[in-house]
Amino acid sequence: MLISLSVVIFVYTVATSIMQYKLALFVDELTPSYTFFGLIMGLPWLFSLLTDMPTGAFAERFGKKRTVTLGLFGLALSGFILSAVSNVFNLFWVLVLFGIFEGFLTVAGMASIIAASPRLKENRFVGGYLSASSFGYAVGPLLAGAVVAWFGGQTPFLIFACICFGAGVFSIFAIPADSKKTEVFFTALRNVVIKDRIYKAELKEFFSVGRIAVFIGAFMLVSGMWSEFIWAMEPILIKEAGESALWGGVILSAFVVPFALLDYPVGRWIDRKQKRFLSIFFGLFACGAGVIAFSFAHSPVLMLSAAAGTSVGFAFFYVAANGIFDSFSTYHARGLMTGVWQSAEDIGFVIGPILGGLLADIWGLRAAFMFFGFIFLVLMLAVLKEKQLIVGYELR
Repeated sequence: MLISLSVVIFVYTVATSIMQYKLALFVDELTPSYTFFGLIMGLPWLFSLLTDMPTGAFAERFGKKRTVTLGLFGLALSGFILSAVSNVFNLFWVLVLFGIFEGFLTVAGMASIIAASPRLKENRFVGGYLSASSFGYAVGPLLAGAVVAWFGGQTPFLIFACICFGAGVFSIFAIPADSKKTEVFFTALRNVVIKDRIYKAELKEFFSVGRIAVFIGAFMLVSGMWSEFIWAMEPILIKEAGESALWGGVILSAFVVPFALLDYPVGRWIDRKQKRFLSIFFGLFACGAGVIAFSFAHSPVLMLSAAAGTSVGFAFFYVAANGIFDSFSTYHARGLMTGVWQSAEDIGFVIGPILGGLLADIWGLRAAFMFFGFIFLVLMLAVLKEKQLIVGYELR
């Protein structure tokens, strides 16, 4: 299960890296301001957000494997349509489609990994899966920069579509079937609406664990804000700095490569040492300092160094936070819990580029980056205040 799903998420993240890099440049050409740009870039995640929690319940009924496969084929369809888009109105509808099917893949995929992870090895399984995702995002920007530099028009969108289609075919044969009985598509959809009451069941399940659920939700919100902000704004900053798309891809990779290399080792280290508070606190500091340094950097080498430092911190913060989520969701319906978890991150995906675009119009693009660095530093204070709450999950 871990290997097959890791292959799927790796291939998908490579594909979506290409799509998102091209999308940022494409949307920048169509929009008159950073704020409007941010609104469009946040659009897919708004609809992913609206479907994440129902998708968690749907995956429990329809089957996690089948939901992953459906998501991949839907993403392929959105990529083919996107390659023919030429105006903002049509772009709106195809991004809605992308957002919905992206939620199918990510929610069901993470729920499958969490359900398969053995007791006391949760961080290792989550870390391994996230490492595969991170390696895709590490390789993806390099490939995206080359594709954008070498191919004109909408070719990157077609490449994205073909890769997703291939991953969908692979998932049919490689991912093990669900162990429990599943329902047919329309029965599962009807029962999610009628019996699960869509959002109510998932929210009730998630917040039944108490205050730690709120805290982890906040972590995922900030993570989502930062992740989508950097993917939306970095290509534009590099373009305005006069650097090539190839340099943009290399620097964007530097925000991911250290995370990809450290993700699994950090998970194993936390499993052995149980230093979740230390990992989160250090990670937030490194993230904040790295982003602020990036906002002042003007040469590609300095940008590369600051991006790498930020990525190191993000690995410690993100893996520890997700390990806590895995621990407290052990005795709950994983699909329901994961839907809320993913929704918190998707709220951040929506807010990140919108807030970043607004700040860029008011203060400038580099000041928007600096603001995100301060968010990480301020969150350190909240972590310090709730130290005992986090430490309580270090021995479980």
